[in-house]
Amino acid sequence: MKRIIQIGAVLDSSRRKKDGSVSLTFVSNLELSTDEFMVIDTYRQSMGFLLFKENQFTEEEIPEEDVESDIAKSQSTQLRDALWVLYRAEGHNTKDKDAWNVYYRRCMQGFKAKVLDKVHELEK
Repeated sequence: MKRIIQIGAVLDSSRRKKDGSVSLTFVSNLELSTDEFMVIDTYRQSMGFLLFKENQFTEEEIPEEDVESDIAKSQSTQLRDALWVLYRAEGHNTKDKDAWNVYYRRCMQGFKAKVLDKVHELEK
């Protein structure tokens, strides 16, 4: 099922972030119903395309290809981000940076050990 949001909006502000990406704020031209907002809410924390122009898009103008998420982040940064999400989901204190660093190092050492175990297994 193709889920597309197309609503009239005004580009309210843009702000460059430290990593070079840009934070964009749009404001809808009209009030949205609860059902329309629920569709928007299903995209929360999702990676996708954002198209903007002064007139509505035709079906042919909307890209068919999948978006590649986190293309600006290295694989190690993506792994660190995923571990942070897991750390938070496990209920750890996210304000305790020392505990996070210990957790991260322990996870990375575990990954390293698994890789080296596999290498040793293959070398037998």
